[in-house]
Amino acid sequence: MNIVTIGLGTFGASLAKILTSLGHDVLGVDNDLGKVEYFKDAVANTICLDATDPHALRLLPIREADVFVVCIGDDFGISVKISALLKKFGAARIICRESSSIHLTVLNAIGVSETINPEYESAKIFAQKLPLRGIQNLFSITDSFKIIDLFLPEQFVGKKFSPANFRKESHLKIVAVRRNHRILYSTATAAENEEKNEIEFKENDTLVLAGEMKDIKRFLQS
Repeated sequence: MNIVTIGLGTFGASLAKILTSLGHDVLGVDNDLGKVEYFKDAVANTICLDATDPHALRLLPIREADVFVVCIGDDFGISVKISALLKKFGAARIICRESSSIHLTVLNAIGVSETINPEYESAKIFAQKLPLRGIQNLFSITDSFKIIDLFLPEQFVGKKFSPANFRKESHLKIVAVRRNHRILYSTATAAENEEKNEIEFKENDTLVLAGEMKDIKRFLQS
């Protein structure tokens, strides 16, 4: 994808670097030349430009970019102004960082429907992970249904389960088992009859499980 990130603060720079590492064509924009120079080797392309200036903003590939991400979160007015100008100039897709309910309301009012609040999202994920020992990552499908990535609990080392029997006993689906940085089992590649094969869990295995939060908690406490 052709992606333009406006603002190379902590969030914007991290986003631009990760997108670049994933192979996207990224243009990082900031009005601070120091930041532009600092991140020029980690981001595919960088440019020093005042995005609140309509004439300067027109220099960006507005029609060619697949998406603009306005990463400015510490200045409500600047964020809204840039987003409004991008709408006016016909940007195909705009995602804007929002920092408050008022900020969100104003962005929605000018037609920006895709927003992200990284602080809130991070806090929400951390709050769900905090009481659950051993979990590395947690993804919410609904309020109650989750996908988790966790180190194998010690009490399961040496035990054998077929994916079907594991689900019957724990009410959780094994999505994948990783061992020594290699995927040992995955539902994406498993043959139909592989559900009958047993997996012997070993120390340091990592499990990716899907299921209801109540069943995840029960599994971790077993």
